[in-house]
Amino acid sequence: MKWLAVVALAACGAPTPVAPPPKHLQLNQPGAMVDVGAAVVDGYVTIVDFWSESCGACGVVAGMVAVAIAYDPYVVLRQIDVGDGFTPVAHAYEIGALPHFNVYDRKKRLRYVLVGGDCLRAPDLARQLVAEP
Repeated sequence: MKWLAVVALAACGAPTPVAPPPKHLQLNQPGAMVDVGAAVVDGYVTIVDFWSESCGACGVVAGMVAVAIAYDPYVVLRQIDVGDGFTPVAHAYEIGALPHFNVYDRKKRLRYVLVGGDCLRAPDLARQLVAEP
């Protein structure tokens, strides 16, 4: 029945609803290069989490941030596995310590770089960015 409503809206010239982007997405295999700019979602605050399997704190912090943003419809989380830290992706994005988050505003501009315990501030900062005009 839902598809019938979409077809009726399209027939009337109304814009077809666009599905929101995935809330949480792993972007690469361990250490593989990835283009962060292409992963940042226009119109959404994007938190990019640089992490490694060997970083115990990374999993804890990422889990806490994911829970904190779960009901924020305009905040998404993207994860990049930097492998052992001596990889091209870690070098390209100047990742010297983990956990490491980059927070981008709705216009895809890098606004915050958070390292270590400061990463726990990401949900609050994301909410502030969502509220900006």
